[in-house]
Amino acid sequence: MDKYIDKVEKSMKLTEVIKELRELNKSVEHNGMMLNTPTLDIEECCFLSALECFQTMVPQLKARQKKIQQKVVRNLKSKLLRSVVSCNREEGKNKACQGCDSYPLKDSREFVKQLESLLQKALNRLV
Repeated sequence: MDKYIDKVEKSMKLTEVIKELRELNKSVEHNGMMLNTPTLDIEECCFLSALECFQTMVPQLKARQKKIQQKVVRNLKSKLLRSVVSCNREEGKNKACQGCDSYPLKDSREFVKQLESLLQKALNRLV
């Protein structure tokens, strides 16, 4: 029963973050700003490093709704969201994941789209 509740809680949190990200996207001035954007073909154990990259880049978006922007950043840092990763700590240590600055530069529109896709991918794994 605990595992089921845990999955439901994680799914609800991911759904909430995706909803907030969509709300944030509506307030972003997409003016060609380029941001390092993790790709979707990252390995399971590199999900966290990709998430951290997105989290450090989100504050650079030119958003009119700063409160939603801060909430998205806070939620990307949440332990619950980070617990979606299914590889163990040892596997994670041995995996050489890309650094944030090595990901390709994409415009802000594509950046938000990729972040949403990554979160959706995590959500799909739970369901």
